[in-house]
Amino acid sequence: MASSHDIVSDPFTVTFIRVKAGQLIKRSDFSSSDFDDLQQDMRLYLLEKAHLFDPDRGNLESFVTKAVNSCVGMMLRRQDCLKRREDKKAISLERTMVEHEDEVSMLGEVLLEDDGQRRTQTYPKSDFEHFELNEAVEHVMAKLDPDDRDLLLSIAEHGLKETARMRGVSWRQVTNARDRLRKEFEKAGLGRD
Repeated sequence: MASSHDIVSDPFTVTFIRVKAGQLIKRSDFSSSDFDDLQQDMRLYLLEKAHLFDPDRGNLESFVTKAVNSCVGMMLRRQDCLKRREDKKAISLERTMVEHEDEVSMLGEVLLEDDGQRRTQTYPKSDFEHFELNEAVEHVMAKLDPDDRDLLLSIAEHGLKETARMRGVSWRQVTNARDRLRKEFEKAGLGRD
C-alpha cells in the first residue's frame, strides 16, 4: 500500500493539482493570489483521503483524479455558498452617508481607489515594475526563433483560434506551441503574477 506522502508527492499528483489550481484561478470566484492556497487545500484533502487508496483495486491516477475533482467540487460549492450569504447586504455608495473629517458625505466620495484595490487584492504595478517586466519580455522574445515570435504576436493580436485559422493548423497545435513557449518565459522568471 502506498503511503500518504507517496500519493501526494507523485509527479502525476503534483502536475494534476497544479493544473486544477490553474483552472480555478481563471474563474471569477478565485484570484491568482489563491493559486498556492488552492494547491495546498487539494494536497491536504488528498492526504486525508489517502487511506482509502487500494492499489489492488485501482491505479493511483484514477484515485487522485477522483479525489482532487471531489475537492474542487467542494471548493466551488463553498464559494457559491459565500456568494449567497444573506448576512452580506449590498449598500449603495451614493445613498449611504458617512461622517468624514467632521463632514457628512456620500460613501462613494470618501472611498479611494486604494480601498477598492485592497478589497479585490489587485495592486497596480509601479512604472519601475512595468519597465522591468517589459525589459524581461523583450529579452525572452529576442532569444526566440522568429517563427515562434510571430506566433506569439499573432496569438496576442488575434487569439488562439484565429491564429490557427490564419496559419491553417489546428487549434491544438497552436495551443501546444504556446504552452511550449510559455516555459521559456517561466525560465526567465516570468510566471503567474
